[in-house]
Amino acid sequence: METATSNYFELFGLPPRFSIDLGTLESAFLRLQGELHPDRHVSNSEMERRIALQLSTTVNDAYRTLRHPTSRAQCLIDMAEQPETKKSGTTVPPAFLMAQMEWRETIESACAAQDILKLEELARRLRSEMTLHEKNLADALDTRCDFHAAAMQVNELRFYERLRTEIDDALDTMDY
Repeated sequence: METATSNYFELFGLPPRFSIDLGTLESAFLRLQGELHPDRHVSNSEMERRIALQLSTTVNDAYRTLRHPTSRAQCLIDMAEQPETKKSGTTVPPAFLMAQMEWRETIESACAAQDILKLEELARRLRSEMTLHEKNLADALDTRCDFHAAAMQVNELRFYERLRTEIDDALDTMDY
């Protein structure tokens, strides 16, 4: 097993892009995990076993990061080390803040009314919105190398992910 790398894409033999082949990522992950499995290192020295464990942890972290669109995008933004994305990446346009309030109010209203159909419709709209943001992220990162725009998309996508969790939790608590 090679030494660990801080570039998660390199670790899995993938190009540093937002749009990656998730099947290739999974295959590389399984191969690396097979190489690092504790049973393969039983006869090695204590230090070699510890290194294999550390590498296994890195592989797990890298896989978790790259398989999720938001963390994969953030990884690319961090790799670009552009100070302006760190400084201004946390702000969102006022129109998006208003949209956040509308989403929250609509979800709260549907929850209060125990309106499962409304929540399911909101979940569908949300999936569509998240798909659009992922396409915008791919364009910003892979085509235009616009890390500022990507940081804005990541912030908005994180908000949508929290909404998705909120809707899913609400649906789980309601009786069908």
